[in-house]
Amino acid sequence: MVKLSYKTLKNKIAEQNWTQFALAEVLDISDRQIRNLCKKDTDTKLSLCYKMSRVFGTTMEELLVIPEAEE
Repeated sequence: MVKLSYKTLKNKIAEQNWTQFALAEVLDISDRQIRNLCKKDTDTKLSLCYKMSRVFGTTMEELLVIPEAEE
């Protein structure tokens, strides 16, 4: 599992004029799951993150919450 950034997801959806319903269909998940992913940073399967990165034409890293390394 990886942690998906809800802010980045919402921005990508808006930038590319996707509806949550259309994105859910393309990703083969429910629109309810998309709504939940847009509410808070959420643990998500790596495979779903990969699909999202392909749909949005970006890297997976851009969609994730990357914790800062402790020194």
